[in-house]
Amino acid sequence: MTELKIAEEKLGAMVRIPTVSKHEHEDLSQFYRFHQELERLFPLIHEKLEKTVLNGTLLYRWEGADQKKLPILFMGHQDVVPASDEGWSVPAYSGAVKDGCLYGRGTLDCKGTMYVQLQAVEELLGEGFVPPCDVYLEYSINEETGGDGAAAAMRHLRDRGIRFAFVLDEGGAVIDEAVPGMDKPYAVVGVTEKGYMDVKITARGKGGHSSTPPRNTPAARLFAFANEIERKRPFKKVLIPEVQEMLRQMAPAFSFPLRFLLGNLWLTKLLVVAAMPMVSPFGEALMATTCCFTQMKGSDAANVIPKEPYLIANLRCSVHQNCEESLNVLKKYGKKYDLEFEVLLRRDASPVSDIHSAAYCFVEKTIRAHFPDAGVAPYLIMGGTDCRHFHALTDTALRFAPIRMTNAQNSSCHAVDENVTIAALAEGVRFFKRLLKDYA
Repeated sequence: MTELKIAEEKLGAMVRIPTVSKHEHEDLSQFYRFHQELERLFPLIHEKLEKTVLNGTLLYRWEGADQKKLPILFMGHQDVVPASDEGWSVPAYSGAVKDGCLYGRGTLDCKGTMYVQLQAVEELLGEGFVPPCDVYLEYSINEETGGDGAAAAMRHLRDRGIRFAFVLDEGGAVIDEAVPGMDKPYAVVGVTEKGYMDVKITARGKGGHSSTPPRNTPAARLFAFANEIERKRPFKKVLIPEVQEMLRQMAPAFSFPLRFLLGNLWLTKLLVVAAMPMVSPFGEALMATTCCFTQMKGSDAANVIPKEPYLIANLRCSVHQNCEESLNVLKKYGKKYDLEFEVLLRRDASPVSDIHSAAYCFVEKTIRAHFPDAGVAPYLIMGGTDCRHFHALTDTALRFAPIRMTNAQNSSCHAVDENVTIAALAEGVRFFKRLLKDYA
């Protein structure tokens, strides 16, 4: 059977089991069904590796030749976001193939990553390969909902005194035209991820009949506050060193004058900082905390002035302006509108992995060798991954899946017609085999 056919059959089987994200106390029957399917698809792994199941989260240990050498960890997650068939060109959990691509929820996020890791290990076991150090594989059941699966695995490993030379999770990928205007694909390697905070913002006042409204009602104060935050974008804009390096590495892929601006930040940094937020929301998000008003509640009737309306603000907090500092910015502007703030959920940005470390340089070298047509650059992850939990066990926590994708495919994550190119899966398997064979 060819490597393309193997990828099609195995990932298709994985996608057809709808492992929608669950918490540990909920019904995990689909996950345990998925575990049984993994045993069928990857028999050598389940014969030769030590397997631990922690409330559905999978943890494998592959014993290496040198027990004194720090182990490494490859990560992903079993769970997917929900999907109905509405809008899809094929059923959402069909694993159908069209034009060389496999479709279905989880093909990219994150069963495709799981497949290329597991298949690489399965093939190396078949070749009799012994890794130079212990290799761990970890797959949680609730990454999409920020659950405790990966954190529980981390605690399990920490309690056994295990530390890792490096950890490699999903996050970055090899993306064709990662930024509009680039003339070649780029492999982006996540070295940190932004923080996360949900804030409830409430305005209190008198209610009443809407036929005789006073000025400055509670709802009006909320809207004025939200409008001011939207207009002024008050969070501190900073090009952290890793983002500067990302721009420098990407500069050769652009035409003049952008190539000059990004390649000479020692001269142009102030101009770039001022211009990037105007170019795109992505440019602003690279440099600052972002705030998006996502939910609101007023009165229960159209003709009643609400006494306690509220907004929910979702913030992605920057490395240089953490949750507490970002919240203080909101409070400063909210003071003149007499607003109250309640933090519903928060986590600060993760530590930044050193892009000059031996582990990062090794992963970067392997990427350059395996994807010679692509550039490589460090990257700031805007969302969240399970990788953040493992900074406690390693100095180098990286986020990169060796899967080529177009911008359209990248955008299909969590959306309709999520799909992955089958040839990219085969290439990803070869990447992990190369990574393990070259690691010393």
